[in-house]
Order: sequence, then C-alpha cells, then structure tokens
Amino acid sequence: MAHGISPSSFYGGQTQRVRFHANGINIENRNIGLFLPDADSEAEEEENEDEIENFITTSTSDVLISDADDDSDADFVPRNQDVDDDNDNGDEDSEDGDDSEDNLVDYNKAPCYQWQRIAPAEVNTEFTGEPFPNPPEEEISPIQYFKQVFDDELIDHIVEQSNLYSVQQSGKLINLCKGELEQYFGILLMMGLIKLPQNRMFWANSTRIPAIAEAMSVNRFDKIKQFLHCNDNTKMVPKGDPNYDKLFKVRPVLDSVLQNFKKIPQEEKHSIDEQIIPTKCRSGLRQYLPKKPHKWGIKVWARCGNSGIVYDFSVYTGAGSSRSDDDPNLGVGGNVVRHLTTSLPKNVGHKVYFDNFFSSIHLLYILKKLQIWAVGTIRADRLKGAKNVLSDKKELAKKGRGSTDWCVDSNTNITIVRWLDNGLVQLITNYVGNADGKPAKRWSTKEKKHVEIPRPSIVQEYNLHMGGVDLCDMLMSLYRIQLRSTKYYMNILYYCLTLSVVNGWLIYRRHCVQKNVPAKSQMALLQFQASVATALLLAGKETKQQRGRPSLTPPPKKKTKGHSSTTPINDVRYDGIGHLPDFSDKKQRCRFCPNGYSFVECLKCKVNLCFVKGKKNCFKDFHSK
Repeated sequence: MAHGISPSSFYGGQTQRVRFHANGINIENRNIGLFLPDADSEAEEEENEDEIENFITTSTSDVLISDADDDSDADFVPRNQDVDDDNDNGDEDSEDGDDSEDNLVDYNKAPCYQWQRIAPAEVNTEFTGEPFPNPPEEEISPIQYFKQVFDDELIDHIVEQSNLYSVQQSGKLINLCKGELEQYFGILLMMGLIKLPQNRMFWANSTRIPAIAEAMSVNRFDKIKQFLHCNDNTKMVPKGDPNYDKLFKVRPVLDSVLQNFKKIPQEEKHSIDEQIIPTKCRSGLRQYLPKKPHKWGIKVWARCGNSGIVYDFSVYTGAGSSRSDDDPNLGVGGNVVRHLTTSLPKNVGHKVYFDNFFSSIHLLYILKKLQIWAVGTIRADRLKGAKNVLSDKKELAKKGRGSTDWCVDSNTNITIVRWLDNGLVQLITNYVGNADGKPAKRWSTKEKKHVEIPRPSIVQEYNLHMGGVDLCDMLMSLYRIQLRSTKYYMNILYYCLTLSVVNGWLIYRRHCVQKNVPAKSQMALLQFQASVATALLLAGKETKQQRGRPSLTPPPKKKTKGHSSTTPINDVRYDGIGHLPDFSDKKQRCRFCPNGYSFVECLKCKVNLCFVKGKKNCFKDFHSK
C-alpha cells in the first residue's frame, strides 16, 4: 500500500466523509461545525442528508472548485477510493505484476478535480527498490567500463556495415577491421582532449601529435570517415510508409547503447530534461533554439539520476515521436515523461523531477497511479480550476517576498504551490505537500544586504534534484568530440561515444564511493577518457613501422632532464601483442627493477627494461601479470 495511513481508519464511513468535506469547507473558520441528528426513520434520515448536501453546496461556492461540467457527476472519483488505489482491483489483479496494473488504469479518463485549501494527506514515499550491487572485487580498467556500454558486438556491427557501404558506394572494399575501427574511435576521443583548429594538423610536422599520427595515417582516417556506416541502406523503408524511421541509419547504435544503459542499477531520484547535439547539418531533425548555448542542433530527451548517469534517452524526431497508439495524449512534454519512465520499476517509490515544459495535472495523476512520485514547475495556463483558488501575484506581493499559497485536489492529493520570489514560482507535486522548508537567502535592494525569506520545502526539493541532466551536459561538453560532419547520423554516433565515456566514468565513481576510495585518489574524467582513448589506440594492436625511406639527416636530439617515459596503462601493458625489444642509444633506468639500467627498450611501451641472459629478464616480468 502506497500510503502510511489507512483510508478506512482515517476517514471512517460515509457520514464521516461528509463531515470531512464540511470541515474542509470551513477551514478558515473552525467555529463552524456540522452535526448529524439521529434519525428515527429512513424518511427523516433522507431529509437530513438532503439538508446537508444543500448546506455544502451553498457554503462552498467560492472555495470548492471543480474542473468538470455540471453533467459529469458520473466521472467523479471519491477521495477515499483514490487513496486506496492499490487495492481497488482485488488480490487477484495485484498478483499479475506491473504490466497488468498498468493496463487496468484508464489514463485517458481524468478524475474530477476538486481544489481546496486543505492540508494534503500524508503519503508513504519510502524507496523500496533494490540497493546498488557490490562493486567488483577486481579493479576494472576504464576501457572495460566503456565496453560495458559501447560493447564489442556493436563495434563488429559497424565494421560489417561500413565494409558493405564502401562496396555499395565505390565498388571497392576498404577492408576495415575491428582493431582499426577502435583506433579510429580512439583518435576521436583523443581529439576531444587535444583541440586543434583543423583535423590534418594532428598529422602535420609542425603540430604533430604522436599518439594520433603514429596510430593511423591521415589518408586512412579520412577514408574510414567517408565510409563509416551503421545500417544497411537497402533495408530502409521509403518516406510515406507507416514504418518509416527517421533514425534508421543510426538505429542499431541507439538500440544497443540504450539496452546497456537500462542494465545500470538505477537511483531513487531522476530528472528529465532536454539535451542538444550541436550540429548545423542539413536535416529535418535539426532544431533552432535561440536561448540555448548551442542554438543549432538535434534535440534529445534524457532521464538522468542525481549523479548524472543517463539511464534512458530519446532523440526527438517531431511531434508524436515519443507516443505510441496506446498512450494517453499528454502533449509533447507529457508523452516524453511517460515514455522515459516506462523503463523505471513500478511501485517502488522512484522520484522524478521536470520543468514546466513537461508537467501537467493529468501527468502527475498518471504517475501517482504507478507510484512514481513527481515534482515539477507548471505553467499558469495548465492550472485549470486551481487558478481560481490560488492567490494571484498582486495578492502575494502585498504579503511580502517569500509569501506562499497552495491548494490540494481532494480526489488525487495533488498539490499546487505558489511562491513569490523575484517572480511568481508555481510548482506541482503528488507527494511533497505544502510544508515549509529552510529559508532562502536573497539580496535586498532596499536594505542593501542579504536577507532570509520563507521558502516551501517543495522548492528546496526541486532545486536539489533537478540538476542531473545539466550535470551530464556539463561533463559531455568538457571533452566533446570535435569532428564535424554533414551527416546527421554521424553526429548522433559521436554523441553516443561521448555519452558512453561519461556514463562509464560515473559508474566508476559510484564504485569508488562504495569502496570508500578517497576523492583525491579517484581518476578524473580527463584521465579516464585519455585512458580509454589510449587503450583503443594501442591495446591488442601491432606497432606499425613508419613508411617511406629513412631520412638521410638524423633528427636533432632533444635535451631531456632525466627519464621522461611513463608506464603504459595495464590494457596495453598486458595485451601480449606487439611488445618487441629494441636497442636504444642511451642507457636508461629499468622501469621494473629499482636498481637496474638497460639499453633494451620495448617498442610498444617505450620503456627500458633489463634483458640480461642468465641473470634477469625484466622484459618478460614487466609484461606478465
């Protein structure tokens, strides 16, 4: 049962329910009461009930507001039936699971909303979902976190489709393999860390980046970029067909990444908001949002936890894209919330937060039926009859900054709160209520100092948990892939790559917290992405010799202080591929033993290691676990 107090014990029978309405009507004047006289006969009892109903009707004309028409009494849902909605269908229906309960709810039929200035009923919102599983005992490398989201099966599929696309377009096979595609992705992630004005500058002599230039030639990079593809064009349904998919060319990538996102253990509190994939490519998916930092781009709806982990997202393809035929018509924003919350476990007490683009009274009623508790800002034109009960901005301004007004629907327990800050703030919830929270500190132009003003708890709750999508946006913008493309599906593919790195890093951070790893010892996102890029470039790959004739003039020797090489990451160190010994011109300290010096250098790891016959073989020990 979702609520902490039983409706039968709280409200009693029918007589007490009528008395509740009367007391709710006279909430401003508690001296007014209503008492039922004893009836000696059925006729006298019916006469008394008629008098009570007439009294309620006449005394509530200015307080009790109904959104329904006069002839819609059949749609009225009593409050005691709605509060105990978990047991309405009996024990047999409750055992059928979440899907049966979801199907039994008639979402298109809204209740008759009765707005009153009463205290909302207490609701049990305790989270009963499963806790996070214990982190793995063995240390997981960044590339393994990345591969949990962007897995090998998806990479193999892109390799197959890219080779097929090259034959379809040019009649020649580009012979792309999995290792080469991983190097291509590693170069993209490395370009996000090291930003240059033009891509060819990474290979130019004056601005050469060895980590990129030595992994792949610039011509091969451009060739892969030209023929990179994710789906077979011959299977694409033409426009006008009911099954036409605007995201067909990138659909396998979206489905694979989303499937892995939904496997991540979910948090209790989530926020829903929009993201933008920056691009000016010519596509029907492109949006123009003048108030956003990136004005042109592809819009994405995302559901994130407080930590910033994306659990579900949907690329916006037009009105109605997030709604199926069986879903209620909640508008574009409401359909997005309904679609993104279908992957949330039902009846365990998840909390969802969203802004006024998504919220509506009927949406919160639907979420309450699924025991998904919600808080959101709401627009004035969506308040329906509640605006007739709430004080307007002028009335609140007379009471002073920080003044509050509220109303509660007696049937669904949905609460709407108005709070006067610098402007009028309107919020709607199905679980928080109208309680006071911690005061807010604001600057007073009249007193020339900071003052504290009253603030409802619903405002504090919304501000505390609404920033998950913004946090994810900030992390993605730090080291975003900068490669520009005129193909819309390439920009979505780059978005999925960056998002996979960010999600992998946030999962790593979660594991560090569970293991009580100090914050100073945790890997930053910069180091994490660099490690993923290095593993994609080198792990499991052969070292390539430079092509062309050797130069007649040797390159000038660089003056270095001490030993400048660094230990490679474990994914490269222990992959067992391409680790060949070579003799360097200068003896360097052994990277494995503390007191040894050696001329022998590993061609792949770029470190010196002892390699003495009959004495010690640090070269072998360094590359063995």
